[in-house]
Amino acid sequence: MTPYTARGCATSPRRPRGSSRLPALTIVCFGDSVTLGVPHVPKADAFPAVLERRLNARLGSGRRCRVLNAGVGGENCAEGLVRIERDVLAHAPQIVVVEFGLNDVRYEPDKGLPVPQFAANLRTIAEQVRAVGSAVVFTTPNPVINSLHPYSLGVSYYDRWGGCNQALEEYAEAVRDVCSQAHAPCCDVHAAFVAKAIAAEFRGEVADYRDLVALTPYISREDGVHPTARGHYLIAQELYRVLRDLLPAA
Repeated sequence: MTPYTARGCATSPRRPRGSSRLPALTIVCFGDSVTLGVPHVPKADAFPAVLERRLNARLGSGRRCRVLNAGVGGENCAEGLVRIERDVLAHAPQIVVVEFGLNDVRYEPDKGLPVPQFAANLRTIAEQVRAVGSAVVFTTPNPVINSLHPYSLGVSYYDRWGGCNQALEEYAEAVRDVCSQAHAPCCDVHAAFVAKAIAAEFRGEVADYRDLVALTPYISREDGVHPTARGHYLIAQELYRVLRDLLPAA
């Protein structure tokens, strides 16, 4: 496996004798239903698949990159930790992309996690990934459109924050803090989506971007949380921005 430093810099694997192609690079995307994609979007439109296509287009014929989808719907980061060895580390990836938070913010006692525990679990994930020589990249969770989010409508749990998305912002900030402390790359998906809403307000399409209704091209109108195909493309684009400079040259 390609050795990576704690800051995600790689030394290139040797080209096998007699071969014109370097060994394939492996990236595992590890997360919840957003990573999984289906049934909300076709498998080919989920961000791991989009990312694989774009990275291979950049790498050219001398090297291939495989991006494995290790998403499980409904899972928080504690549940992810239980399966990390089997579903992630067993693939000997060069890079692991970690996406959690949208279930950690849930109100059920057996599902939701307090922000400090969420952050501690992310640090443990980083330690386990780096212990096998892989690099870790974290993404912040995509936003929730409160007014289109049946799960949180009609419950008082999120009132103290002003809505589910406002509570989720604390988890996004925790991801940023963990990345800063662990010197790990942060793909700020949450900020990228919000930037799309701000741009819509700038164009005069909405009066106030903060309700995030402008994000319906990117987030499902049906549940207010799962990305559409366009949303997955945006996530893949933001990850590409981070990963293109982590991959060793062909």
